[in-house]
Order: sequence, then structure tokens, then C-alpha cells
Amino acid sequence: MQILTPIPDAFLPDAARLWCNAFAPRSRRAAMRADHGIAAVRWGQVVGICGLRDAGGGFPGTSMRGGFAFRAAPQTSDLVLDGLVVAETRQGIGRALVMAAVRQAAFRGHPGLRAEVRIANRPAMAFYRALGFVEVTRGRFGWPWGGQVAVLHLPVDD
Repeated sequence: MQILTPIPDAFLPDAARLWCNAFAPRSRRAAMRADHGIAAVRWGQVVGICGLRDAGGGFPGTSMRGGFAFRAAPQTSDLVLDGLVVAETRQGIGRALVMAAVRQAAFRGHPGLRAEVRIANRPAMAFYRALGFVEVTRGRFGWPWGGQVAVLHLPVDD
């Protein structure tokens, strides 16, 4: 498996499709930012994608989070995991993507990684905790119908 960032042009459409199907299925497809994503590729196929968000924006080229109802989580100097999705679970793809994000956070000078996870998403909560993320706060962030969200943090060693 290859972990690629920035995402090469040849893989960007498939990475965008996988991400959008998981996180924005009803929205119009935005032009994704290759430098704000990490793709896992196996045998020429995108098998995982991790979006990255910082003060300059996230993986979607245009904000898919606008609107009066959306509530942003508290600001951070961490590099934010802007959605992580894999084609097959329990294959090490998610872990490899997060470890690549750790390297990106350190390279870009961020003190840590942040994940914003719906508390009801028990598999995701368990995944991030197993990687060492700790909960720093929770609230009704994102869309109001999404439920409670935990803000998780993982420090990045220099």
C-alpha cells in the first residue's frame, strides 16, 4: 500500500468520490485540494482518504460546511483530520493514514492532530482512542442534527 500526499492528479477524482460519498453525499462535488489530503492506494485503487484542515481550509476546495445552522468546533492550532474513510476496515489503512497525518502535522509545525467525531460513532471513537487520542471537549458541533461531537487531540512529537 502507498500513502500519498499531496494526492497525485491521477488519484484525486477517486479520492474525492470516496470522501464525498462518506461526508457530503448530497452536496455538489467541490474541487478537492490535493495538498490537504492523504490517499491510501493499493494496486492502483484508492482504498482510503484522510482530509486535512488548517487555518487555510480543508480538503474540499470550497466550503461544504457553510450555512447558518453549522456550528464550528473551537479554533485550534492543531492540524485537523477533516474526515477519514477507508474502503475496507481493520486492514491497517486508517492507522496508516493517521500516522501520515502525524508526520504532516509535525512537518507543517502543528502541535498536534485533532479529530472531531460523533460520540454515537462508537467504532470511530474506539479507533482514535486506540491510537492515543484523548477527548478535550464535546459539544453540538457541525450540523445540529448530527448529535454530540467529541473533540479529540493527539500531541505530535517534534
